[in-house]
Amino acid sequence: MNNSIIIDFLNLLENPEGYNVKIIVGKEPNIKEFKAHSSILTSRSDYFENAFSSRWARVENGIIIFNKPNFSPPVFEVLLK
Repeated sequence: MNNSIIIDFLNLLENPEGYNVKIIVGKEPNIKEFKAHSSILTSRSDYFENAFSSRWARVENGIIIFNKPNFSPPVFEVLLK
């Protein structure tokens, strides 16, 4: 993959303007919220395509809310990148 595309994807993760997904990861007291774009995640991963189904996620005000308490935030951040 072209390096500029990788940088663009990382920039979307760091500055998620226009996001439509909130992924809430971890358990108290170690919880982190990630904001992302469903079109990118679902096009790159079958896991996220299934995860954003109505079985696993909910939608609030047009934003997909996905809880992932069984991952630690640092591990999930590595996987997301």
